[in-house]
Amino acid sequence: MTAVALPGGEIVTGAQRGVIDAAEWIGPADDLNLGLQTIWKHYYLQGLHQSTDIGEVLINKTVWNKLSPDLQEIIRTAAMASMTETYTYNVYRNAQAVVRLRNEFKVQIHDTPKDFFPEFVRATNVVLDRYSAKDAFFKQVLDSQRNFAITVVPYWTKILDLYSNLGNAALAAQPKK
Repeated sequence: MTAVALPGGEIVTGAQRGVIDAAEWIGPADDLNLGLQTIWKHYYLQGLHQSTDIGEVLINKTVWNKLSPDLQEIIRTAAMASMTETYTYNVYRNAQAVVRLRNEFKVQIHDTPKDFFPEFVRATNVVLDRYSAKDAFFKQVLDSQRNFAITVVPYWTKILDLYSNLGNAALAAQPKK
């Protein structure tokens, strides 16, 4: 398998010409808008990039330090509000898109196979370790993130399991239509 990067506007035509065998653009709603369901009838959820697509604001530190504390707080609050709104909006619109893909376009929705994730993490760590060996600052940031993960990930995954288990129980308790 070879991965290629294409601009979004070339994905459908690339698929039609046989240049690519599969693709994912942003998420179910954007993939639907792009028309991927007109090419493929299989869709895999849990795109790996989706764990990091909430958003960010980058501000030059020199500029940031020149801002008054009240302006810094306004920017911090606006950024958090924007990310929260974007996240909740995208969860809803992606959920609607999955229903449309399945019901209207007869696309089969699949979970990404569980054995894919450990291999992805292994390959990611090879790349991260390679960059760490070349860049001391990169290594410092990566070590900080890995130490953070040792504390946070066990709790975070349990909370995600809670939401999954409660959500599935609530769906199972719904009256059948």
